[in-house]
Amino acid sequence: MAEKAGGLGALTTLARFAVPRLGRYLMSGNAVIQSASLKSQLTPILASEGDGVVADASYHALSAEGGEWTDTGVTVTAGEEVTLLAQGVFWMSKPLDIRLPPSAALWARIGDGHVFKVTSNAATVVAKESGRLSLIAAGPGVWENQQGDFLGGEVPVGPKGELDVAVLKFGGNAADALKTLADNAETPLADLLTEGVNRVTNAAAPPEGWQYLWRLGEGEVYTPASEHDDSCIHCTTHEDVGILQIPAERPLTDTLTLNWDWIAHQLPSSLPEDIEPTHDYLSIAVEFDNGLDLTYMWSAALPADTIFQCPLAWWDERETHWVIRTKKDLGKWLSEERSIRKDYERAIGGEVPAKVVQVWLIANSLFQRGTGKCDYRAIRLMDGEDVLDLC
Repeated sequence: MAEKAGGLGALTTLARFAVPRLGRYLMSGNAVIQSASLKSQLTPILASEGDGVVADASYHALSAEGGEWTDTGVTVTAGEEVTLLAQGVFWMSKPLDIRLPPSAALWARIGDGHVFKVTSNAATVVAKESGRLSLIAAGPGVWENQQGDFLGGEVPVGPKGELDVAVLKFGGNAADALKTLADNAETPLADLLTEGVNRVTNAAAPPEGWQYLWRLGEGEVYTPASEHDDSCIHCTTHEDVGILQIPAERPLTDTLTLNWDWIAHQLPSSLPEDIEPTHDYLSIAVEFDNGLDLTYMWSAALPADTIFQCPLAWWDERETHWVIRTKKDLGKWLSEERSIRKDYERAIGGEVPAKVVQVWLIANSLFQRGTGKCDYRAIRLMDGEDVLDLC
């Protein structure tokens, strides 16, 4: 059965990761240049534009340590657009320079609806229900449920920093209003507003049939390929995390296999990925009806056939990683076939579950803020003549 990484190897990886970062922290404190507040930048522009462009606006400073939902005072109706502009830093560890942009740490909910994460620093949301908009700064994966309760009912300890957020509800089309504001703004606000326009007009929807795991939030990590492409799903991760899921229910027989083709162009880590601060990686996974999952991953530094338990809290009780490809395989299409039951017995052990329930794609680059790129095609579950095509 897989275990968490430990011993000399883990200490060596931690030293390689931490020493240069601690050195920079001692020299500069990991200072991040902060722009003027969004309120001070937006107020004169909104005043000059007059009525009609912005129907409602509010401004909020969200502390990473707060653990409390903030009522924005803005009420939306189902189907209405609202734009969230955000800047600032959510520090998971300032000495180790592990930080999240607002796009990875700004969460919202409308009324008593489900929590959701913004997908960029200039995100326009179409309300799924009516009610007051509330905001909170929180790291990914801290939720006990979709109602916004923290795991174990406890506010996470350790995060620092503050997010500066502007909430804008427009009298008309959000893209047109954002462009009007951008044309009258100066950098860096103009760049942020332009990003908002681009996010509305070029929204990156997940491939048909797939959806992001709510616990980590929506994202723009995965996009469907064009009809003339030789892949079916593109993946690009940078300073973000995303798990894409698709229902794939099949009995876990001796002959059930997961088959797929993939090509990795760039890996998000150069260090072994088996400790928390270097756990940036690309993988495909199967989830079982007992709540556990097994991921087949690329590694930049671990040898092929390395099996280890996820080093992250909560996930360490649910997820097992298996390195099947290394950096020597970069840049070429590879065809894979895995006997799922045999792999489960070797990697996880214990009572074998009755069935597979979902297939996942996983990409993480939050910790080291690197970039990972890969493509997938021909993902399917196969059991004799029973073939379930997933892309």
